[in-house]
Amino acid sequence: MREALLAIVRHAGEIIRRREDMVIEEKEGHANFVTTIDENVQAYLLDALAQLRPDAVAIGEEKINEALSDEPTWIVDPVDGTTNLIHDYRASAVSIALLQKREPVAGAVYNPYTDEFFYAEKGKGATLNGRPIHVSQFPLDKALVGFGTSPYDAELARVSLDMAHAFLVSAADIRRCGSAALDLAHLACGRHDVFFELNLKPWDYAAGALLVTEAGGTFEMPRSENGVDFAKNTAILATNGVCLDAVHAVYDPFMKRL
Repeated sequence: MREALLAIVRHAGEIIRRREDMVIEEKEGHANFVTTIDENVQAYLLDALAQLRPDAVAIGEEKINEALSDEPTWIVDPVDGTTNLIHDYRASAVSIALLQKREPVAGAVYNPYTDEFFYAEKGKGATLNGRPIHVSQFPLDKALVGFGTSPYDAELARVSLDMAHAFLVSAADIRRCGSAALDLAHLACGRHDVFFELNLKPWDYAAGALLVTEAGGTFEMPRSENGVDFAKNTAILATNGVCLDAVHAVYDPFMKRL
């Protein structure tokens, strides 16, 4: 599985890096875009993944999807960080997760600009370019906190920025990457210690969630009444585990505003 996915995402990465004949369209919500590159990469990925696992269905960002079921299911984000792509910011990723019975069993996040391939299988740990990775051991006062701004929702955007300021004065510093998939991958390999965003879709976080937990971290959906549910559009909170209690002391009061 690992080698097959590596070949698939590297070809997808070539399409992203070329940025040929890119046409930009607006989707619903503030500053919510899709490009022909997103669409072309997704078309390639869905075809390649169907050949890899003909028994699996697929859920993708740029398509109309059926509800998540117990069937083997690919969850695909062809370009996580489309605004970054449009600006040639070089912080976008291909994110692919395979779910069995609604739980990730394999996940891959690929950064085509650095040729970094993050991969995890359930119960087998997480790797970066084939080498094992682990979350950091930093407490919150020494932590680097990644976050997303939820730009498509004005209320969540305001709370996100207020929360980011609270972490700025509680932790070592904060970072805004623009790709949740990369942020979660970076947490898994120790570059970040915490990551939060108040509204993400399954293709944003499914692969990254497995990377984090297989690397020894924690992954939560604080607004989900039934715990972690990979069918939900929801808030996520991921940590290295060491600073989990301290993170909740900062994080939880803001959640009461929602």
